[in-house]
Amino acid sequence: MQNSNINSRFKDAPWYNECTKEKILVIGAGGISSNAMYCLAKTIPTTYFVMDFDVCEDINVGCQLFNKQQIGKKKVTALKETLDNFTTATIRTLDQRYKNEYTPIMISGLDNMEARKQVYEEWKKHEDREIYIEARLRASLYEVYVVMKGREEEYEKTLFSDEEVDSGPCTFKQTAYFGMLVGARITHVLVNYLTNKYSRND
Repeated sequence: MQNSNINSRFKDAPWYNECTKEKILVIGAGGISSNAMYCLAKTIPTTYFVMDFDVCEDINVGCQLFNKQQIGKKKVTALKETLDNFTTATIRTLDQRYKNEYTPIMISGLDNMEARKQVYEEWKKHEDREIYIEARLRASLYEVYVVMKGREEEYEKTLFSDEEVDSGPCTFKQTAYFGMLVGARITHVLVNYLTNKYSRND
């Protein structure tokens, strides 16, 4: 492989060699997922399927992982373009709305409750499910929910209707640094999970 030293600083991590076999589905490529993908792809160099049907707009550049030249491009296309220059991870793009796609490890960065429920319910159907990570983000607040197989009950208490959500001022919904904070936290959670998973296999 060219540039074989790119990941050399953490190649002796207990999860590193095995994690390259994972396939991870990331739903959304906006404020949460674009920043999370930067952290994830630079830390866990595996295969990611990133799904979003949206187009990059000027309002996205200030707080998401996009630049001015990418305005008008599909978000998944622009994100892959950026990440391919930063990482050795494999990025597969899915330019579509979520239907019933599944991998045992799923990450949701969606901005409405109905879509979150749909993704979660699909993940929950599968016997081989492992971990579901869902993040919620405001300008200066984030939450990360981690669901493990057999421990779904607590998470389900956090699901409610979109009508119950206070949307907040439309010009202060997100900041880049909180986008990176939530992306780093998602990555931290997944690294901990993979460390435990592959340590048990030693």
